[in-house]
Amino acid sequence: MSSAKGKLVRFFGGVLLRRAFVASAEDVGGFRRLVLRSEGATPAAGAKLQILLPSDDVRTYTPVAAKEGLVVLGWKHAGGPGARWLSDVRVGEEVRFVGPQRSLELPAGPVVVVGDETSVAVAASFALERPGQVSAVLQATAVDDARAAAERLGLGPLVVLPRGDTTQTAEAAASAAQSTRACIALTGGSELVLAVRAALRARGITNLQTKTYWVPGKRGLD
Repeated sequence: MSSAKGKLVRFFGGVLLRRAFVASAEDVGGFRRLVLRSEGATPAAGAKLQILLPSDDVRTYTPVAAKEGLVVLGWKHAGGPGARWLSDVRVGEEVRFVGPQRSLELPAGPVVVVGDETSVAVAASFALERPGQVSAVLQATAVDDARAAAERLGLGPLVVLPRGDTTQTAEAAASAAQSTRACIALTGGSELVLAVRAALRARGITNLQTKTYWVPGKRGLD
Protein backbone atom coordinates (compact mmCIF):
# COMPACT_ATOMS: atom_id res chain seq x y z
CA MET A 1 0.00 0.00 0.00
CA SER A 2 1.37 3.41 -0.95
CA SER A 3 1.95 6.05 1.71
CA ALA A 4 0.48 9.53 1.86
CA LYS A 5 4.01 10.93 1.95
CA GLY A 6 4.93 9.00 -1.17
CA LYS A 7 1.88 10.26 -3.04
CA LEU A 8 2.73 13.85 -2.12
CA VAL A 9 6.35 13.41 -3.17
CA ARG A 10 5.28 11.97 -6.52
CA PHE A 11 2.67 14.73 -7.03
CA PHE A 12 5.27 17.45 -6.46
CA GLY A 13 7.97 15.40 -8.18
CA GLY A 14 8.94 18.05 -10.69
CA VAL A 15 10.04 20.30 -7.84
CA LEU A 16 11.30 17.83 -5.25
CA LEU A 17 12.65 14.80 -7.02
CA ARG A 18 16.07 14.16 -8.49
CA ARG A 19 16.83 11.27 -10.82
CA ALA A 20 19.53 8.64 -10.81
CA PHE A 21 20.00 5.26 -12.38
CA VAL A 22 21.30 2.05 -10.86
CA ALA A 23 24.86 1.56 -12.08
CA SER A 24 25.50 -1.64 -10.15
CA ALA A 25 23.72 -3.98 -7.74
CA GLU A 26 25.60 -6.43 -5.55
CA ASP A 27 24.43 -8.85 -2.88
CA VAL A 28 26.64 -8.95 0.21
CA GLY A 29 25.18 -11.64 2.41
CA GLY A 30 21.75 -10.43 3.44
CA PHE A 31 22.55 -6.89 2.35
CA ARG A 32 22.35 -5.30 -1.07
CA ARG A 33 24.82 -2.66 -2.22
CA LEU A 34 23.60 -0.33 -4.96
CA VAL A 35 25.56 2.33 -6.80
CA LEU A 36 23.42 5.23 -8.01
CA ARG A 37 24.68 7.61 -10.69
CA SER A 38 23.33 11.14 -10.49
CA GLU A 39 24.55 14.68 -10.91
CA GLY A 40 24.91 16.69 -7.75
CA ALA A 41 27.10 17.54 -4.80
CA THR A 42 28.90 14.94 -2.72
CA PRO A 43 26.79 14.18 0.37
CA ALA A 44 28.11 14.98 3.83
CA ALA A 45 28.64 12.14 6.27
CA GLY A 46 25.40 11.07 7.93
CA ALA A 47 23.21 12.61 5.21
CA LYS A 48 20.03 10.95 3.95
CA LEU A 49 18.39 10.10 0.65
CA GLN A 50 14.62 9.69 0.63
CA ILE A 51 13.89 7.30 -2.21
CA LEU A 52 10.46 7.17 -3.83
CA LEU A 53 9.73 3.51 -4.46
CA PRO A 54 7.62 2.22 -7.37
CA SER A 55 4.92 1.44 -4.79
CA ASP A 56 4.77 5.17 -3.88
CA ASP A 57 6.27 4.45 -0.48
CA VAL A 58 9.26 6.49 0.65
CA ARG A 59 12.26 4.91 2.34
CA THR A 60 15.34 6.62 3.72
CA TYR A 61 18.93 5.50 3.18
CA THR A 62 22.34 6.90 4.07
CA PRO A 63 24.43 7.53 0.93
CA VAL A 64 28.15 6.85 0.94
CA ALA A 65 30.15 8.84 -1.58
CA ALA A 66 32.29 6.80 -3.97
CA LYS A 67 34.12 7.39 -7.25
CA GLU A 68 31.49 5.43 -9.15
CA GLY A 69 28.52 7.29 -7.60
CA LEU A 70 26.39 7.19 -4.47
CA VAL A 71 26.52 3.88 -2.64
CA VAL A 72 23.30 2.79 -0.92
CA LEU A 73 23.31 -0.24 1.38
CA GLY A 74 20.22 -1.94 2.75
CA TRP A 75 19.23 -5.07 4.67
CA LYS A 76 17.07 -7.23 2.41
CA HIS A 77 15.33 -9.13 5.19
CA ALA A 78 13.77 -6.21 7.08
CA GLY A 79 10.35 -6.80 5.52
CA GLY A 80 8.14 -4.21 3.85
CA PRO A 81 8.36 -2.27 0.59
CA GLY A 82 11.92 -1.06 1.12
CA ALA A 83 13.31 -4.57 1.42
CA ARG A 84 11.26 -5.74 -1.57
CA TRP A 85 12.55 -2.88 -3.68
CA LEU A 86 16.15 -3.60 -2.69
CA SER A 87 15.75 -7.23 -3.67
CA ASP A 88 14.03 -6.51 -6.99
CA VAL A 89 15.77 -3.41 -8.37
CA ARG A 90 18.02 -4.02 -11.36
CA VAL A 91 20.94 -2.29 -13.07
CA GLY A 92 19.76 0.43 -15.44
CA GLU A 93 16.53 1.21 -13.61
CA GLU A 94 15.70 4.81 -12.74
CA VAL A 95 15.56 5.87 -9.11
CA ARG A 96 13.82 9.05 -8.01
CA PHE A 97 14.78 10.61 -4.71
CA VAL A 98 14.90 13.69 -2.50
CA GLY A 99 18.25 14.77 -1.11
CA PRO A 100 20.91 14.38 0.00
CA GLN A 101 19.73 16.20 3.12
CA ARG A 102 21.14 16.64 6.60
CA SER A 103 20.29 13.91 9.08
CA LEU A 104 22.96 12.88 11.61
CA GLU A 105 25.49 15.60 12.40
CA LEU A 106 28.34 14.94 14.84
CA PRO A 107 30.99 17.19 16.39
CA ALA A 108 34.40 17.22 14.76
CA GLY A 109 36.91 14.62 15.90
CA PRO A 110 36.90 10.92 16.72
CA VAL A 111 33.59 9.08 16.84
CA VAL A 112 32.33 5.61 17.72
CA VAL A 113 29.17 4.71 15.82
CA VAL A 114 26.96 2.21 17.62
CA GLY A 115 24.00 0.70 15.80
CA ASP A 116 22.50 -2.13 13.80
CA GLU A 117 22.02 -3.09 10.15
CA THR A 118 20.68 0.39 9.38
CA SER A 119 23.88 1.92 10.76
CA VAL A 120 26.49 0.25 8.54
CA ALA A 121 26.35 2.93 5.84
CA VAL A 122 26.15 5.69 8.45
CA ALA A 123 29.40 4.57 10.04
CA ALA A 124 31.03 4.11 6.63
CA SER A 125 30.09 7.63 5.56
CA PHE A 126 31.80 9.12 8.63
CA ALA A 127 34.82 6.84 8.18
CA LEU A 128 35.21 8.18 4.65
CA GLU A 129 35.00 11.78 5.84
CA ARG A 130 37.26 11.28 8.90
CA PRO A 131 39.98 8.77 7.98
CA GLY A 132 41.42 7.00 11.02
CA GLN A 133 38.96 8.62 13.43
CA VAL A 134 35.93 6.34 13.21
CA SER A 135 35.19 2.93 14.69
CA ALA A 136 31.92 1.05 14.84
CA VAL A 137 30.16 -1.31 17.23
CA LEU A 138 27.18 -2.99 15.60
CA GLN A 139 24.49 -5.46 16.61
CA ALA A 140 23.12 -7.74 13.92
CA THR A 141 20.85 -10.69 13.38
CA ALA A 142 23.43 -12.15 10.98
CA VAL A 143 26.83 -11.20 12.39
CA ASP A 144 28.91 -12.48 9.48
CA ASP A 145 26.70 -10.70 6.92
CA ALA A 146 26.96 -7.39 8.76
CA ARG A 147 30.73 -7.73 9.03
CA ALA A 148 31.03 -8.52 5.32
CA ALA A 149 28.85 -5.54 4.35
CA ALA A 150 30.82 -3.18 6.60
CA GLU A 151 34.12 -4.39 5.19
CA ARG A 152 32.75 -4.02 1.65
CA LEU A 153 32.19 -0.33 2.42
CA GLY A 154 35.69 0.01 3.84
CA LEU A 155 34.59 0.35 7.46
CA GLY A 156 37.00 -0.42 10.28
CA PRO A 157 37.90 -0.82 13.14
CA LEU A 158 34.74 -2.82 13.66
CA VAL A 159 33.03 -4.97 16.30
CA VAL A 160 29.87 -6.90 15.37
CA LEU A 161 27.82 -8.55 18.12
CA PRO A 162 24.58 -10.56 18.21
CA ARG A 163 21.42 -8.48 18.35
CA GLY A 164 20.34 -7.64 21.90
CA ASP A 165 23.76 -7.98 23.55
CA THR A 166 23.59 -4.66 25.36
CA THR A 167 26.33 -5.37 27.90
CA GLN A 168 28.99 -6.29 25.35
CA THR A 169 27.92 -3.45 23.06
CA ALA A 170 28.32 -0.88 25.83
CA GLU A 171 31.67 -2.36 26.87
CA ALA A 172 33.00 -2.32 23.31
CA ALA A 173 31.82 1.25 22.71
CA ALA A 174 33.27 2.50 25.99
CA SER A 175 36.59 0.81 25.27
CA ALA A 176 36.77 2.24 21.75
CA ALA A 177 35.99 5.75 22.97
CA GLN A 178 38.27 5.76 26.00
CA SER A 179 41.65 6.18 24.34
CA THR A 180 40.57 8.96 21.96
CA ARG A 181 37.81 10.60 24.02
CA ALA A 182 35.54 10.01 21.07
CA CYS A 183 31.91 11.00 20.84
CA ILE A 184 29.66 7.93 20.85
CA ALA A 185 26.82 8.10 18.32
CA LEU A 186 23.95 5.75 19.16
CA THR A 187 21.96 4.95 16.02
CA GLY A 188 19.53 2.40 14.61
CA GLY A 189 16.47 0.90 16.26
CA SER A 190 14.86 2.57 19.27
CA GLU A 191 15.31 -0.41 21.59
CA LEU A 192 19.04 -0.57 20.91
CA VAL A 193 19.50 3.19 21.29
CA LEU A 194 17.67 3.34 24.62
CA ALA A 195 19.29 0.23 26.10
CA VAL A 196 22.86 1.11 25.18
CA ARG A 197 22.42 4.73 26.23
CA ALA A 198 21.26 3.60 29.67
CA ALA A 199 24.18 1.18 29.97
CA LEU A 200 26.72 3.84 29.00
CA ARG A 201 25.23 6.44 31.32
CA ALA A 202 25.45 3.91 34.14
CA ARG A 203 29.19 3.87 33.43
CA GLY A 204 29.35 7.65 33.72
CA ILE A 205 29.72 8.22 29.97
CA THR A 206 27.84 11.30 28.81
CA ASN A 207 29.50 12.31 25.51
CA LEU A 208 26.66 10.75 23.55
CA GLN A 209 24.63 11.63 20.46
CA THR A 210 21.50 9.71 19.47
CA LYS A 211 19.67 9.17 16.19
CA THR A 212 16.82 6.68 16.05
CA TYR A 213 16.16 5.35 12.54
CA TRP A 214 13.30 2.98 13.26
CA VAL A 215 10.84 1.82 15.92
CA PRO A 216 9.47 -1.74 15.96
CA GLY A 217 6.09 -1.85 14.24
CA LYS A 218 6.46 1.58 12.65
CA ARG A 219 7.87 2.95 9.41
CA GLY A 220 11.30 4.57 9.35
CA LEU A 221 11.48 7.82 11.30
CA ASP A 222 13.91 9.77 9.13
